[in-house]
Amino acid sequence: MAEKKGGLGSKMLTKRDFMKVSGLTVGAAILAVGGASTSLATTGSVSVKKWDYEADVIVIGTGPAGLSCAAAAAESGASVIAIDANNKIGGKGILSGGNLGIGGGTRMQKDLGYVETADIIYEDRTVPNLRTDATMKVDTVDNRKVTMGMWRKISGAEDGEGMARAFADNSLDTWNWLDKMGCAFIKANVSKMSQVYRGSRYFTTTAQTLVDRDNGKPGDLTSGGAGIIWPLYDKAEEGGVEFMLSCKMTKIIREDNGGRVVGIEATYNGKTIYMKGKKAVFLGTGSWNGNDNLKQLFLPWLTRYPHITGEPYVKNDGKGIEAAIAIGASLSTDRGSDWHGWHRHPGSLWHRSGAPFGISGFEDGFLDSESIYVNAEGNRFMNEEIGEDNPAWVGGSKPFYFAQICATQTTDKDGPVVWIIMDETSRMKQKLEFKPGENVETFMYGKGNTLEELASAIKVPGANLAASVKRYNELVAKGKDEDFGKQEITAQIIKPPFHAIKWGIQKHNTLGGVTINPKARVLDWNRKPIPGLYAAGESAGAMDLIGLARPIVFGRIAGLTIAKEEK
Repeated sequence: MAEKKGGLGSKMLTKRDFMKVSGLTVGAAILAVGGASTSLATTGSVSVKKWDYEADVIVIGTGPAGLSCAAAAAESGASVIAIDANNKIGGKGILSGGNLGIGGGTRMQKDLGYVETADIIYEDRTVPNLRTDATMKVDTVDNRKVTMGMWRKISGAEDGEGMARAFADNSLDTWNWLDKMGCAFIKANVSKMSQVYRGSRYFTTTAQTLVDRDNGKPGDLTSGGAGIIWPLYDKAEEGGVEFMLSCKMTKIIREDNGGRVVGIEATYNGKTIYMKGKKAVFLGTGSWNGNDNLKQLFLPWLTRYPHITGEPYVKNDGKGIEAAIAIGASLSTDRGSDWHGWHRHPGSLWHRSGAPFGISGFEDGFLDSESIYVNAEGNRFMNEEIGEDNPAWVGGSKPFYFAQICATQTTDKDGPVVWIIMDETSRMKQKLEFKPGENVETFMYGKGNTLEELASAIKVPGANLAASVKRYNELVAKGKDEDFGKQEITAQIIKPPFHAIKWGIQKHNTLGGVTINPKARVLDWNRKPIPGLYAAGESAGAMDLIGLARPIVFGRIAGLTIAKEEK
């Protein structure tokens, strides 16, 4: 499809927006001269005398976006070197649940009677009203039950530069490509709230038993998104892609006077190396979630959350985005105030699904009706029924969500302090076994025969905790939560021993990044493509969509475009 000329609309950050954020100095020289026409010396790049490695495409990052680009480019005849700062491939994608929200008329959709076309996907991505052909029932956070039209997408995003059209037009080809390479698609067990597209989110590769690799190695991950990642990796390897792990990009190298991106600087085996991309460099380095300066730009209150889903397997430090800014890339906000894209787990800092490190914690399944949440001061501060993504889009409901509310509370080194308080009756009813050091982190659990002992164990003021529990028990007796409006308030907190489990809260997806166009070319501040630089996934902005679909679709688009159109 032809690249659309013109502006990006309201999603593209302005230079003024960018310069307001302290600490992000890497792009100052570029912005000062009005665009990407500055020389390399101005941006602090280096003069390369010798290239240590060369390929048509240098892919930075081996998550869903990078692997899709590498596999597609290699399949189309390009030589590819793919690097990753981690010592394993897969990025956060290999730890994901595997839900893949693309369709457009797949064989599985047809077999199950779902009708979906590229035009329907495009409509569901761009029309700013609820569907009229399907409804859903929701309980709002202000205690109402509402029947409403099925929502079309995650939010009402304009198409801007044509990203939604490109996504829609390439969805079916991408799904068929994955299907042909061996991704074991099955019908997903997802709620109606997750059906962002008609039928698309019914399919997943989350079952561990579906991952069966002839070239499997000890320690290979087999959970969640591995059902997509390993077939992509195998396809790339079959196409001759060379993988270099524990190799971290440090600079993107661009010719003087706004010329082409020609390669990268990286560290590998303790040495500085230079890698030439004869056709292009692809940026798939992931989110800005681990970069406080970029957090301050995109979503300031997120600075209160230090942990990222995927840690410590992967750490998205935002350095790839900063490197692109340094050679003239612009930024797109998408939906920076993203209310979705969170994971929370009692007793663990890490996302439980596929996390190979540390304590796994518990699923988000404790009975809200029999517990309260207290902060570092021992005070109850919210309606415990408010989850990761309550339906605040319903007219009149309160636009509050768990992470936003918690962000207003006192933090420690792991983020906002939020303790779940329950008694022995509730623990026994839910058949919960708390084993510090085995299924719950020792510093995320406390127990006491009295509320004062419990308060001492979790280091909160005893008088406040006791008062919070006393007040809650009074509200239970009244049958109404007059303080925070919890709907189901059925059990008092009375029987010792009392238990406290700390919430672990992580951001699993971010939106916003370097601006790209429908062919995944990175744009400068004048909305012109930077020659030889491509991006997709959480490194890239310009489209409002979380999950695996966006990085895989646009990663593949980038690989095909580089192989077929770059010289």
